[in-house]
Amino acid sequence: MSNEELIARWKDEPAPLLPLLHAFHNRDGWLSEESIRAVSKGLKIPLAELFGTVTFYHHFSREEPGKSAPRVCTGNICCLHGGNELLESLKSEGATPMPCAGRCDDMIPVIIGDQALVGLTKETLVHRATPMPVPNPGGVTECVFSKIREEGRATLDGYRATGGYAGLEKAVQGTPQDVIDIVTESKLAGRGGAGFPTGVKWKAVADAPGDPKCIVCNADEGEPGCFKDRTLMDHDPFAMIEGMTLAAFATGAPLGLIYLRYEYPETEAILENAIEDARANGLLGENILGSGFTFHLYVRRGAGAYICGEEGSLLNSLEGKHPFPRNKPPFPVTHGFNDKPTAVNNVETLASVPHIVANGAQWYRDLGLGDHPGTKVISLSGDVQRPGNYEVPFGLPLQTLIHEWAGGPPPGRTVQAVTMAGLSGGFLGGENLDVTLDDPCIKSKGSFLGAGGIMVFDDSRNMVDAAHDAMEFYAHESCGKCFPCRIGTQRMTERLNGSSPKLSQEEWIAEINDIGDTMKSTSACGLGMAAPHVTESLMRYFPEQVEAHLSDKA
Repeated sequence: MSNEELIARWKDEPAPLLPLLHAFHNRDGWLSEESIRAVSKGLKIPLAELFGTVTFYHHFSREEPGKSAPRVCTGNICCLHGGNELLESLKSEGATPMPCAGRCDDMIPVIIGDQALVGLTKETLVHRATPMPVPNPGGVTECVFSKIREEGRATLDGYRATGGYAGLEKAVQGTPQDVIDIVTESKLAGRGGAGFPTGVKWKAVADAPGDPKCIVCNADEGEPGCFKDRTLMDHDPFAMIEGMTLAAFATGAPLGLIYLRYEYPETEAILENAIEDARANGLLGENILGSGFTFHLYVRRGAGAYICGEEGSLLNSLEGKHPFPRNKPPFPVTHGFNDKPTAVNNVETLASVPHIVANGAQWYRDLGLGDHPGTKVISLSGDVQRPGNYEVPFGLPLQTLIHEWAGGPPPGRTVQAVTMAGLSGGFLGGENLDVTLDDPCIKSKGSFLGAGGIMVFDDSRNMVDAAHDAMEFYAHESCGKCFPCRIGTQRMTERLNGSSPKLSQEEWIAEINDIGDTMKSTSACGLGMAAPHVTESLMRYFPEQVEAHLSDKA
C-alpha cells in the first residue's frame, strides 16, 4: 500500500498512531525519514515531536535490516542461561539485545520479524507451534486457569462449550450496578501490581461525567520475570475479551483498547482473530446479545518500552504522545484516554471477572486461604526445576510453591534468594523466604507481591551481579522525565559495577541509601520508587557479598 493509502486506512481509527507506525514498519521493515514525515503530515503531529516518540521505543527500526534482524532477550533470567552468548553468536546477522521478552519459562526468546523463536543456542532455535502448558501440581481450585486446559478453549466454540460467556449472558439480564456489586463483593483487586479494588474503580468510571468512556486492557507486561498475561491471552483469549465486555457494560463504555506488548507477535494474531469471531457472533459491536448494549474493541500493539506498563504512560502512548507518565491527580477514572473516564485493568484482572460473575462473589473469596480472598497467578522462573505460571490461593507458603509445586532448585543446590514483583519488590532471602504469598505478609518483610513475578536464585549465584543486572535494566528503561530516576538508576548501576569512584564500605552504603531515599521520595512514577528496593534488599540480606564486591574493587 502507498503512504497515502496507509494513512487513509488508519487516521480515523481510535488511537491511530501506533497501528499506523506498525503498518509502515511492516511494509518496509523499518521506518524511513520519508515514512515518518508522511505520518507527521497525515496525523498532524509535529515532526520533531514524532521523531522523539518513535525513537523512544525499542523496536521501531530506523535503518535496515530492521525487523528482519534478530532481537535476543538479555533479561535477567535469560542471561543466567546464556542470553549474552546467544546474542554474540547472532551478531553477524545484525542481532541486537532486548530486555526481558516475557518467556522466562521457555528460554531464550529471539524475535525475527513477527515470529518468536526460543532456544539456548543458535543451532537449537525453534518456533513453538503451541503455547507452553499450564501446570496445577497442587490440585487447587483455580479461577482464571480453571478452564484453560480444556480442549479448544482458545476458540469461540470451545470457550462457550466450557462455560464461556455465561457471565455476560447473566449480566445483561440485570443492570450495570449488579455487575459492579458482585465484583466489589468478590474483593477482586488489580492483578497488574497496584492492587486497587476493581469494583471501586469501575464504580468511579460509571459515575464520572464525560463520554465516550473507555476500557483499556494493560497487556504490556514488561516487568522482568512476568509472563502470565501471555499465557492467559494465548490459551484463553475470550476470557479477557468477555471480561472487558463486562467492564464496558458495568461502566457504560462503548470503546475498548487492548495495549499489547510488542514482544508477543503471535498473541496479536490470536487476539485479532478472537475479536473478529466475537464480533461476527454478536458478542462485540452493536446490540450485544440483543441487549441494546454496544462495545467496540481494538488491539493496539506497543513498540517496546517498559514504562508503558505504567497507566499514564500507556494512555499517552495510545493517544500518540510521548509516553511519559502523567501527573496525578487527575486519575484515569475521570481523565483517561482522550481525557474521558477510563478503566485501565490488567489481563489477569479482566480474565477473572467472567468466572466471578458466573460463579458468585463468595465462590471467589473462598478460593483464598484463611482471610485472604481469591487467587493470584505467579510467574515462577530462574533456578527451579519446573518454571512456569502457577495459579495459587492467596496465603500459600512460598516454600510450598518452590519446593513442592516447582520441584525446588537444581539438584545439590539451595535457594539463596527470590525476587518479588518481578524486580520491583527487590530480593527476599534468609528466614524471610518463609513468607506466605499475600501482600500483608510480604509487605511486613519490606517487599510486595505486585504483578506476581518471582525469580529464584540458587546458592551458586552472585547477588551483587544480580542486583547490578536489575539496576542496569531500570537505568535503561527510565523514561528520563524526572532526574531522580534518570540519574539515580545510572549512579546505582555504576556503584554496583565498580566503575564509580573508590569508596569505603561505609561511604558506599551511605551514598546508596541517600540516592535511594531521594528516588523514592521524588520520582515521578513507580519505576524510580521501586528501583531502590533492589539495593536495599541486597544490603539487608547479603552484606558479606557487598563487602566482597567492594574489596575486589578497592
